[in-house]
Amino acid sequence: MSDQTKTWLGSRLPIAHNIGNQLSRKPLAANQPYLAALGMLITATLLFLVLSGVVLSAYYVAAEHRAFQSIQLIMRDVNDGWLIRSFHATGTTMLFAAVYLAIFRALVTGSYRLPGELVWSLKLVFLLLMLLVGYLGYAMQDSAVSYWSLHGVVQTGAGLASFPANIFNWVFGGPAGPGTLTRLAVMHGLLTFIALGVLALHYFAKQAITPPAEKTVPLHPYYTSHHFVAAGVYVLLFAVLVFFAPHLGENPLNQAPANPLLVPAVTTPPWYLLPATALTHALPGTNGGIIAFIAAFAVLFGMPWLDRSAPGARPGFLYKLLVVVLALDVIALCLVAAAGPSTINAVLTIVFIGWYFLHFLVLTPLATARELN
Repeated sequence: MSDQTKTWLGSRLPIAHNIGNQLSRKPLAANQPYLAALGMLITATLLFLVLSGVVLSAYYVAAEHRAFQSIQLIMRDVNDGWLIRSFHATGTTMLFAAVYLAIFRALVTGSYRLPGELVWSLKLVFLLLMLLVGYLGYAMQDSAVSYWSLHGVVQTGAGLASFPANIFNWVFGGPAGPGTLTRLAVMHGLLTFIALGVLALHYFAKQAITPPAEKTVPLHPYYTSHHFVAAGVYVLLFAVLVFFAPHLGENPLNQAPANPLLVPAVTTPPWYLLPATALTHALPGTNGGIIAFIAAFAVLFGMPWLDRSAPGARPGFLYKLLVVVLALDVIALCLVAAAGPSTINAVLTIVFIGWYFLHFLVLTPLATARELN
């Protein structure tokens, strides 16, 4: 490209110039932790999943009794197909791990507090979208476990009334209905792009409330090298999982094709869906699980107002300790859900979910009310 062409293009479309100014002149607070790179890592991983998903969609057949065979074709016959699918599966694991870590960090640091309530809400909306996208991708496998999981979701939707029931029928159309997997594939891709839009809104909302720092450094080279180190560790973990444990946290029974006449002994979903699965088993009845799931996210959305700390106060030691206990409680809840149904597991599920709501509705207001400026 000639210099004259570059000058003309730069005057009409100054994208490169604006990006250069952002990299060289944008001031950021000094001494941010490496976890500050989570937003960049989540965005990059989601874009990577979009690219790998596009490649997989060239071979995936969204049809009953053919979806599982098409996945086996990708894994066994397509050149490097096993690698692309391992990339996609591991990318999903890494994405959910980063999202859960970002939610935990926001709770520990208190970044959900006013005026950060919109940023916090967008984080939760993104998590909801990712849970739905992850479940749709899981159901699209048409495997032994995912088939019966989809069957249970459809039966739950059939028990609803009025408009929610119509939505379930429009999207799912029955666990083995014609075109069901095609609709799931469309929703899987559409919600992924909506999630990218939510990430963009989250970025701009965060920029709007970030106060000017006393000591600032330019984005480049300070934070580009900072994020490069974080990305290097992230990619290393990604590579280890791709080549040594691409199906980490998945139910091994899901490696078999769907059988409408045989329910697997253990029907647990992948690890990243275990929190939602445990919540759906918290209350009896068709609508009990839906109520528990909605209530669990309602208390999360209400955190900016459940927190009773003084304006500008930093989270105290007691509050941070309670958040760590909450994280351990959620991990224990997931382990119980992964162990399968039993009497003792049912009791433990109720105990752990009870502590979850106790943390947000009782312990958080009491602990934060003691915090001072």
